[in-house]
Amino acid sequence: MKIRAARRQRLEQLGMEERHQFYGRFERYGYKAGYRGEEPTLLLRDVRLVVGGKLMAGHLWFNLTKGFRELGQLQRGDIVQFNGRVDRYVKGYQGVKGRISRDTVIDYQLSRPTQVKMHTPVDSFPRLALPTEPWQVITLIQRLNPVLDGRQRGESTSTS
Repeated sequence: MKIRAARRQRLEQLGMEERHQFYGRFERYGYKAGYRGEEPTLLLRDVRLVVGGKLMAGHLWFNLTKGFRELGQLQRGDIVQFNGRVDRYVKGYQGVKGRISRDTVIDYQLSRPTQVKMHTPVDSFPRLALPTEPWQVITLIQRLNPVLDGRQRGESTSTS
C-alpha cells in the first residue's frame, strides 16, 4: 500500500489543535453506506475561513448532522457557516481485492461541525423542514438527485 502526500495542505497547515469558523456553498445532498444502513451527507464547495476568506478546500462532504438538518432543505448556492476542527484521515481503498488499486493518501477534513447557521441564502424563501426519520431523508435525497448511484454518493464520512 502506497501512501501519497496530503491533498488539502491548507487544512493541514491550519492545524488540528483549535476550532475555526468556516463557510461554504451548498452544492447538494448525498448519502453513503453506513453501519446502520444509508446515511445522509451534504456537499459544500469553496470552503473558506470566515476570518480573511482564505480558500481551505474546493469541496468537503459532511454527515447531515443535527446542525445542518436544522437549516431545513438547503438550496444549491446557499452559503452555510459553521465551526469545525481539522481532522486527519486515510483516503482510498484499504481492502484486499486483487485488482483494485491500493493507493491511499493521508488527507484532511473538517469534523464535528457546530454552531451551524445560514450565512447567505440564495433566495429569500423559507426553507422546508427536513424529515425526521433517516429513511425519509434518504428518500428525499434520492428524489432530489435521481442520477445518484454508488459512484456519485457522498463517499466518506466527512469529506471526499
